[in-house]
Amino acid sequence: MFQALSHPLRRRALRLFAERPRMYSELMEELGADSPTLAFHLKKLAGLVEKNERGFYELTELGKRALKVLQELEEAPQPGPAPEERDFVFHDRIILKIDNSLLELAKREGRKIRIYDVVIVEVDKDVDPKLLYEVVQEIRDVAVVKVPERLRAYVEPKTRDVAIVTSGGVLMSAIKLGIEALTYLAPLKAFRKLRGPLVEVYNGEFQHSGRLELEVSGGRVRLSKGANHVVAKCRDPDDFEISPGRISIEGCEVEITAEGLHTLVLDVAGGYIDVNGLALTALEADIAGGAVDAQLELSRGAVSIEAGGGVFAGRLSYKPFEGESQLRISTAGGVVSIDLQLPEEVGLAVSKSVVGGVARVPQSINRGRGVLSLTVDVAGGAAEVKVI
Repeated sequence: MFQALSHPLRRRALRLFAERPRMYSELMEELGADSPTLAFHLKKLAGLVEKNERGFYELTELGKRALKVLQELEEAPQPGPAPEERDFVFHDRIILKIDNSLLELAKREGRKIRIYDVVIVEVDKDVDPKLLYEVVQEIRDVAVVKVPERLRAYVEPKTRDVAIVTSGGVLMSAIKLGIEALTYLAPLKAFRKLRGPLVEVYNGEFQHSGRLELEVSGGRVRLSKGANHVVAKCRDPDDFEISPGRISIEGCEVEITAEGLHTLVLDVAGGYIDVNGLALTALEADIAGGAVDAQLELSRGAVSIEAGGGVFAGRLSYKPFEGESQLRISTAGGVVSIDLQLPEEVGLAVSKSVVGGVARVPQSINRGRGVLSLTVDVAGGAAEVKVI
């Protein structure tokens, strides 16, 4: 039961069913979920939700009891953090910077530093590593910790429930862009380090015909070039599903290597996905939460990135091509930040539409025998494309 209640979308669904039975199409609209995502979560609610003879989904008796448990848990007082009274405590901030002056002040006063519920923690590059390790007691419930590589070993032991630890790059720029656009990246903060012991549930080859559909609802996934192989570690074997050309993941650590791919379809509701080194002709990405960090090589084809929440960031490097290629970016609350690398033989045709949010796009470039048509539609959130 508690596994079924672990995801916020499933908890929202139970509350909707408590009001009245729902049709599948109603659920998609009210939950803001596409069909594959909704089907995945309804499967997780098996036993708590059933489809009646009229085609409506409704709560079972067990589902009603589960909803009651959920309501009792939500109404119960939640214990807050209990740091030592003298500690410096920083919380409920967008950005917190740690530098030597802060560390030295805490050291002089004999105090520790505790950090929680912050979107971004930045560690200055000149920080004394021994002082950092001595003074900082914990960093928890944080979306992103930006730390220089030389200090990483001193910071990571202090972290708990941190989504991403990074030294910077395009992903960091995207997150700051999201803050500027007032999105604050709430979906990122919903992603935590995986709790509980993980068990290897799959270690073997996988088949595809050049197209891979990857559905992720939490966890950490790395996809890179190599022999077609998957290693998955999860708390529950049901959190991982694999079939030819399709992998579905909820809250697992998964390492995927693939060769011969030409099309990648990403459906991301949460988690952190690192895609690196693939050469593609087509990319379809639907980001509702979490973060995708992608370094891709592309040839003539079509790329579509939609961000209703969360972040898509990375570098798209195009090979020379003739004719037209498409790059479409759409945001409705999420953030897309792309470094675009174009060969001298390829020009750029840009169009944009902004209803709300932030859009930064380059000027059109008239050159070569090929052209990349860049279309950017922002109805909330932020989109930034830079030619490098």
